[in-house]
Amino acid sequence: MPFSTNSARFLQQGPRPQLSPAHAQSRTVKFLTLAQELNSDMQLQQALRIAGTAMLGVATDGVPLIIRLASPDVTHVLISGAKASGKTQLLRTVLGSLALYQKPRELQFLVLAENASAYEFLTASPCMLGEIATTPEHALQHLRWLETELERRENELVTRPRLVVAIDEGSEFLTNGGREFQVHLTRLAQRGRGVGISLLVCTNKAQASDLPAELRANFPVRLIGKHSSANDGADKLTGRGDFILAAGGERVRFQAAYLAPQDATWFHAQLCEWRVRPQPRESGLHSFVRRLQRVK
Repeated sequence: MPFSTNSARFLQQGPRPQLSPAHAQSRTVKFLTLAQELNSDMQLQQALRIAGTAMLGVATDGVPLIIRLASPDVTHVLISGAKASGKTQLLRTVLGSLALYQKPRELQFLVLAENASAYEFLTASPCMLGEIATTPEHALQHLRWLETELERRENELVTRPRLVVAIDEGSEFLTNGGREFQVHLTRLAQRGRGVGISLLVCTNKAQASDLPAELRANFPVRLIGKHSSANDGADKLTGRGDFILAAGGERVRFQAAYLAPQDATWFHAQLCEWRVRPQPRESGLHSFVRRLQRVK
């Protein structure tokens, strides 16, 4: 698939694109190839370095698709789809592009995922806060800290760095984490927009209505993967990274960029080349988690 272009689609910028043909054939889009293509365009490279800007993949017309979390009508994103639809790979792509292009003083992220191995390639990034939370108990530690940080930011009128909270298998964490998990997550969704906190939540549910209503209302953007029981066109997707972006009444079909496991060496080399790792700060989440571990 040729990408060569000096333009890209930015979600919520300029005229909104229309849904691509419903039966377009999906093709593999390599993360490495797309990143190199975007790097060749100085304007796009600079755009990707704006805090909260991430690659998604390529629309069916061949134009790269980029999302900007800092946009007030984006902020939180829900990724839905059945098993093997490509939700985890899409989340890996979003976080991978944030790690490559963002500076830790501008953006940092936390990952909650039962399958930590899918996100281990991010542990070398200075944008990564704390360890990957793989259990409901560990995830609750992160959410408690985040709510404390939310309140601090509200009191001190702080919005930077942008904090991105990525939750894979969100429905499992909501079920196993109990009422406390839901309460913390809902507060972050409701109040995070004004203080630079974004949520990226994956769920295997076909419909966003399967989430609690007070939480669902705060996700204006959905990335919809294949699901046989869906009634929103997702049943006609091919799976494995074939998605529909739904926002503001508009829909765009795209193929998510695929960050292959064998590209991890290249990814880490780019981190070393583009980044200078900052010294850890004791006021961050790392020290908070260490204090909790000492108390136990």
